[in-house]
Amino acid sequence: MSGPRALPRLSRRRRGAVRSALGITVAAAMLSAALVLADSLGGGFERAARAADLPDVIVRFDPVSYARVASRIQALPDIAAFSTRLEVTGVGINAGAHHNTQASAEVVGAGRRGYAIVVGRNVSARFGEVVIERGVAQAWGVSLGGILHVSGLGPLRVVGFAEAPDDVGYPLGVPRFYLSRAALEAHFGREINPQVSVAELWLRNPRYLNRVLVQARVTSFGLRGLRVITRSGVRVLLDQAAGIVIDLLVALSVFALATATVVLAASARAELQRQLPAIGINRALGAPRGYVVTQQVREAAITAVPAATVGILAGALATIGPSDRLLVLLNEPPAGSALVLP
Repeated sequence: MSGPRALPRLSRRRRGAVRSALGITVAAAMLSAALVLADSLGGGFERAARAADLPDVIVRFDPVSYARVASRIQALPDIAAFSTRLEVTGVGINAGAHHNTQASAEVVGAGRRGYAIVVGRNVSARFGEVVIERGVAQAWGVSLGGILHVSGLGPLRVVGFAEAPDDVGYPLGVPRFYLSRAALEAHFGREINPQVSVAELWLRNPRYLNRVLVQARVTSFGLRGLRVITRSGVRVLLDQAAGIVIDLLVALSVFALATATVVLAASARAELQRQLPAIGINRALGAPRGYVVTQQVREAAITAVPAATVGILAGALATIGPSDRLLVLLNEPPAGSALVLP
C-alpha cells in the first residue's frame, strides 16, 4: 500500500524541486544581468576617464597660433599641464567598402594626450601611421596593421585603436582618427599649419576649477568660437546621449528580477506547505529544531546552488557581450574582471 502512494508523493516533490530550480535560475540570471549592466555601464565613464587621463578642462576654438594659446594658458592659475592639437573636420576617409566624408582628424603633438590606446600603440614621428577609434575599427572591420585611406594623405597604416571619452564614438558620432604633427612636418619637409584649435588642461587641484574657469574667460579675449567643457560636463553630455538606453536596460532587468523573485517566493511557499506534515511528524518523533532546519537547508541547497550557478553564468554571458558593444559606442572600456566580485 505504501509503495503506490509514495510514488505520486515523490513525483510531486520532484515537480516542486524542478519548479523551484527554474525559479532560482531565472532570478539568478536576472540578478546577474542587472549587476552586469549597472556595473559595466554605470562605471564606464570613470574607467574611461582614468585610462585616458581625461583632462579637467577641454577648450575648443577657431584655429589660432600655438604661441597665442600657450601664453594665455600659462597665465592661468593651478595648471599642472596642458596640451594642444589641431582638429580638422569634414575629412574624407575610406577602408575597404566603407567610407565617410565627415571624419575628424586630430593632429596631436607631444605631451599628455587625453585618449587611451586600447590596442596597439600611439602614432610616432614616422609618416604613414594613423590611430583610429575602436568604434570605427569595430564598425568597419579594420584590423591592426590595416590600411586607412585619408583624403590628401593617401593610405596610412593603422598602428593602434583609441578611446577618447570626451565624446561618443562612431557610429553615434563622426569617425575620429589621430595623426602625428611631427610625422606630417617631417613628411612635407616644413612646419605645417602651426595653428591649434583644441587645448586640454590638467589642474593641480580640481577643487579650484571654478577659479580657473573665471580666469580663463578673462584671458580668452581674441579667441573666436570659444567652447569650454569640463570633465563633469563631458559626463553629463554622455549621460544625455546614452542615459535613456542605459536606464531602459537596467529598468528592464530590475523588472524581470522582481517578477522572477515573486514566482520563486510563491513556489517556495507552496513547497513549504507540502512539507509541513513531514516536518510535523519529525518534530512529533522528537527531532530537535536544529536537525529539522539543517535538513531543510540541505535539501534546499541541493536544488538552489546548481540552479543559481547556472542562472548567474547564463545572465552574465547573455549580457556582457551587448553591454561591451554599447560601451564601445560610448568610447568606454568594459568592466572585465571587475565584474567578478559583484
